[in-house]
Amino acid sequence: MRKSLLLLAALCLIPAYSGGNIAKGSKVTPTSVTTTIQGLGPDAVPTYRLQSDQLGSYKNGVDSVISEIQATFGDWELDTNSSLARTVFLDFRDPVPGSNPNQLPPPFVYGTVHSRLISKCSDAGGDLRTMLLGSTLLCPLSIAFDYAGNSYALRMNANFPGTEFGLWSCVATDSNSKCNQWKLEPSGEHDTQRKNVAQLIRIVTVRGKTTNEDRGDYYLSFVVDVTNP
Repeated sequence: MRKSLLLLAALCLIPAYSGGNIAKGSKVTPTSVTTTIQGLGPDAVPTYRLQSDQLGSYKNGVDSVISEIQATFGDWELDTNSSLARTVFLDFRDPVPGSNPNQLPPPFVYGTVHSRLISKCSDAGGDLRTMLLGSTLLCPLSIAFDYAGNSYALRMNANFPGTEFGLWSCVATDSNSKCNQWKLEPSGEHDTQRKNVAQLIRIVTVRGKTTNEDRGDYYLSFVVDVTNP
């Protein structure tokens, strides 16, 4: 009995496991990053279907832009919805033939809109923060935006069959071998060009129920560079 009591007392002195190397009570914060979306306008070559607004890189906290790697799961987010100055360029001039049986048009041909981009590598079991130099990750990608009183999104994930994931690469590391520069490109190739199939939906809410209205598939070409800082 005495030995059992001593063992129980010793076990009570062992601190509970808190997961990984994160100290108890420590706060995990987002990683501020600079996002650069390549492209020189709608008629430049190569013609990227996702581009910046031609006002330079997006920096976290500048002009009310969110550009970060999220704290909890390590997913990349770029959000310009709260910014008066910054938008993102989208181009719908490359539809996938036969993918829009109801012939529902896109909200515009091409132009700039406030939008939120997110690549949820955590849904595919990945984390941008733990990538090694030269490694790659295939991750879902979503671009959500409002236009003319309606909500739309371009989806590239497993819930939308036929669409293709974004391809992340770690292209540089810091002195501690932690990735601090990433590149996001399409994982698909069509007509000898790197571009993804993305499904355009209009998000419709009727009597409290939300449904996705299929507006057809579009090829989306892009190159996004992300750096820390």
